[in-house]
Amino acid sequence: MKKLFSYCVIPATAIFSLYFVQPSFTASANDVKLIYKDTCELCHGPDGKGSEAGKQFGVPDFSDPDYQRSRTDEDMKESMTKGTKNPNYVPLGDLGVDLSHLDELVQIVRGFSK
Repeated sequence: MKKLFSYCVIPATAIFSLYFVQPSFTASANDVKLIYKDTCELCHGPDGKGSEAGKQFGVPDFSDPDYQRSRTDEDMKESMTKGTKNPNYVPLGDLGVDLSHLDELVQIVRGFSK
């Protein structure tokens, strides 16, 4: 029963919240942390290491120096806007995020490696 919960209910809840509880953002640069918290943290966790649900989806550990070295800022922005190989990932524009804040979001991701 625990496995059923872990493999079905948690991912279903995460996907439901991403699609049906979409925040709408027109945030200032000071609110970019809120964008991360409201749209990214569910899977990537507050520390960038991945939440339990995110780890099941195979999200990368943003605090891993090897991951950080393997991705340019442009690579990260492309993942944020166009998606990744992970079929569970939802591009930020589809979540209502103002894409003018991509540079600031990349800096948040970069900050997890410090």
